[in-house]
Parts: sequence; structure tokens; C-alpha cells
Amino acid sequence: MATPSKRAALLKTVGQELGRELGARTILFHQAMADLASISVTDIKCLDYIDRGGDVTAGDLARLTGLTTGAITAAIDRLEKGGYALRERSETDRRKVYIRLANSPKMTRLHPIYETLGQATAALSEKYSVRELETIQDYMLGCTKILRELTETVLKMKRK
Repeated sequence: MATPSKRAALLKTVGQELGRELGARTILFHQAMADLASISVTDIKCLDYIDRGGDVTAGDLARLTGLTTGAITAAIDRLEKGGYALRERSETDRRKVYIRLANSPKMTRLHPIYETLGQATAALSEKYSVRELETIQDYMLGCTKILRELTETVLKMKRK
């Protein structure tokens, strides 16, 4: 059982120091990837949402990112022009336009880096038990919820 002082030290390390460093490293990684792709960080994260989402529309991206539909349209235009994404009309509903990743040399250049990241994080995860992974999942879901809510608050403040 952890002593109160050990718990306080862990709370400080995990909740503040490591959380801040992970956040900083995440931002710096995405900036480096955006620089490599010659696009903005927002555009690189839009690519991530497109990759994860299956049938993603511009409206979906706006909801996921909190950006306006106009800003998303501009991002999709840049991604399409840059060879990273393309617009595809739905075969079942011609009014819907899905945003897809382009199969291009530019996208091919990014894949090995993301594959390495995926393999490295999978290998890291292997050292934890199911119970520990459940705890990590709970913590990460909680942090994600906090950040989503704070992002919404900031965006509302910006619109006022």
C-alpha cells in the first residue's frame, strides 16, 4: 500500500509533470509531421480523423474538431490540393460527399512513421496486465473528456 507522501508524489508526477510532458511531446510530434507534410497541424489532425472515421463528411470533421464548416472546407481544399485527401460522392446518397485519404506518394511518405508509432505503442502496452490497461484506459478517457470539455469552453469564449 502506498503511503500518503508516495501517493502525493505520484499524483504530482502523473497528473502534472508527465501529463504536461506527454501533451508537449504530442504537439511537437504532430508539428514535426505537419512540417514534413508541408501542411498545418490542424490539417494533419483532420487527416487523422479521416483515417479513423470511415465515412467522414465535412460536417463530421467540423463536429469532431470544433472548427467551423468554413474552416473545415478550407482544410479539405488544402488537403486535396496537397494530395493528401480527396472528396468522394456517396454511391447511395449523391448529396453526401465523403472525405477519404488519397493514395499518393505524399501519403505513402507519412505511413512508415505512423506505423512505427503504432508498433512502438503496441509493444509498450504489452508489458501491462489487463487490469493495468483498464486503469490506463480509464485515466486516458478521463483526460480526453476533460480536454474535450475545456476545448468546447474555449471555443465558446472565442465566439463571444
